[in-house]
Amino acid sequence: MFPVGRQGKRGRQRLLFPVLTMVLLGSVLWTIHIGSTEIPIKEVFEICMDQFFYGGEGLKAGKWSVSHFQIVWNIRLPRVLFGLLCGAGLSVCGAAMQALVLNPVGDPYILGISSGASAGAACALLLPISLLSGPFQTTAAAFLGALLSAGTVYFMAKTAGGGMIRPVPLILSGTAVNAVMSAVTSFVIFLAKSPESIAAVYNWQMGSIAAAQWKNLALPAAGVLSGTVIFTVCSRYFDMMMMGDEDAAALGLSVKHFRSLMFGFCSIVVASLVSVTGIIGFVGLVVPHMARILSGTSTNRVIIPLSALGGGIYLIWADALARSLFGAAELPLGIVTAFAGAPFFLYLMIRNGYGGGNT
Repeated sequence: MFPVGRQGKRGRQRLLFPVLTMVLLGSVLWTIHIGSTEIPIKEVFEICMDQFFYGGEGLKAGKWSVSHFQIVWNIRLPRVLFGLLCGAGLSVCGAAMQALVLNPVGDPYILGISSGASAGAACALLLPISLLSGPFQTTAAAFLGALLSAGTVYFMAKTAGGGMIRPVPLILSGTAVNAVMSAVTSFVIFLAKSPESIAAVYNWQMGSIAAAQWKNLALPAAGVLSGTVIFTVCSRYFDMMMMGDEDAAALGLSVKHFRSLMFGFCSIVVASLVSVTGIIGFVGLVVPHMARILSGTSTNRVIIPLSALGGGIYLIWADALARSLFGAAELPLGIVTAFAGAPFFLYLMIRNGYGGGNT
């Protein structure tokens, strides 16, 4: 097999973006089409176009049944769009964190950010506290939990690694923070009085995008889009970070400030998603590696936007599988992503030699 030259790689990268964009659009239409009530793809497309561009004239003219319109526009489309946002957001955060900590197993779930956001959101939902009034209370609490977890993991890993971020201390720190935050969430559930709230948080802990509605898309969309743009604009600095702290500092980058700022942005993006979806693990681990394999590069200017596209496709189909695998009974999305991601995590651990002697 002939080696692929630099020009060949660039050509493949340029081709990947339009191809994945078309796959993403096709995935949106197809996953709206499938379900307990199967609606023809042509009708799905026409309903979406009518609502986006013609102000619902087709619906007023009776081109489709009201039930089909409700299923497509008010139930399935918001859910699919939220899956797209969630997959894209978790994936770009995973790509960013892998560069920030110079570790191929960096991921919001493994490093405790998701569980921290989950604990914060559970406190806001179940405890009589008033952090912020209105719909932003849960998101604000999730952000504080995510930020606390990220800071704790970073501090523990750097202390255990003798002032440097090393693979094994980082993974162990993330595992410890995950355990503590899960215990906090369980304790809050134990203190709660309402059986309905307890059941809701239990279901939410397993991860799902079933609660997606048009009204709760705006905040995650703002978080994911701004995070993707910021990470892409800063991709050159992420490339410097991948050279190591000393080399990055020699090139003029303020390593400590940049890492802290980007961890903060990751926490905002993850919190905006987890406060609605609950914990969905391993997306940020799997997708950036798939992007590197497909593109043949580790340049973050390519990997970050490619991860956004790939993450959207990945989670849309994972959710379609979750809601169709057992008929009327919906499998939590977090279980599907864990089944796919946990073996990949073990593979990375073995491939990179993170054994007892490799720190």
